[in-house]
Amino acid sequence: MKNQKISGIKAIITLACFVTMSSLLSSCNKTTDPISGEVLQTANNDAAMNVQTSEAEDIATNQLNVTDPSGREAAGLDDDRLSCATITRSPNSDKSAGSVTIDFGTSCTDSKGNVRKGKIMISWAGGRWFNAGSTHTITFSGYSINDVKFSDSDSRAVGNISTPSSPLTFTVVATHNLTWPDATTASLNLHHIRQWIRSANFTDDKFIISQTPGATSAANGTNRHNKTYSVQITVPLEFSRACAISNKVFKPVKGVRVITFDTNKTVTIDFGTGTCDNTFTVSTAGHTKTVTAKNDSSGD
Repeated sequence: MKNQKISGIKAIITLACFVTMSSLLSSCNKTTDPISGEVLQTANNDAAMNVQTSEAEDIATNQLNVTDPSGREAAGLDDDRLSCATITRSPNSDKSAGSVTIDFGTSCTDSKGNVRKGKIMISWAGGRWFNAGSTHTITFSGYSINDVKFSDSDSRAVGNISTPSSPLTFTVVATHNLTWPDATTASLNLHHIRQWIRSANFTDDKFIISQTPGATSAANGTNRHNKTYSVQITVPLEFSRACAISNKVFKPVKGVRVITFDTNKTVTIDFGTGTCDNTFTVSTAGHTKTVTAKNDSSGD
């Protein structure tokens, strides 16, 4: 299949789940639906944080694959998010280490109208990025998307823990602090295991996201409303590229995600058992609602 305008490995793995969830929750009736108020605020902010930060990692992963293709993909992935960016690649001779800098300058607008500024910087060491034992780190300098600013101290550390029985498996440890145009801030810490299950056909790939063993949460932080929260992935999230293409809604087809906030309040997102459809359930305070995901950008 021709690989054109691929939004990237993780746009389907991690980004889209949260866009969908945010779109879902913002469509609820705030006067009668129990999924509202502080539940809505908590889930929406968690969604927004993950959309912004995972999208940056997705861009970085694509550029690692362009710099040193991992096998099946062509080296020239057409990522229109970078159409006006300046990209500097500095791999060493055997590509066991190196760096990539993506410079969006003072304003770089993609085809969807998203405006990025500043730099995303990737460095790797310990071997080719897709081989076991290698590590890469993603950092930022003046980076923002749609005027949501990343801290220059933000970082994502990714370790390749692949084995013959579990290829293309990575640990992800990240710390982010974002600032919105209204000067509100939010923090996010991540502890994930991400596995890319490849098939002979690009469209049949699957991606599994689980909580790092031993970690107290898959994610935690403080949102824009000054509420602390944590996230558990109680059943690993499975993404199907074929379902994403056929349904045009990028959400998991399996898995359960639980957000806890204000110490003991929870909202549970259950994506089902593998059926390729656009529905999932949201539960909180004894109430459960089956929802159909929307294919729009209302959660951006």
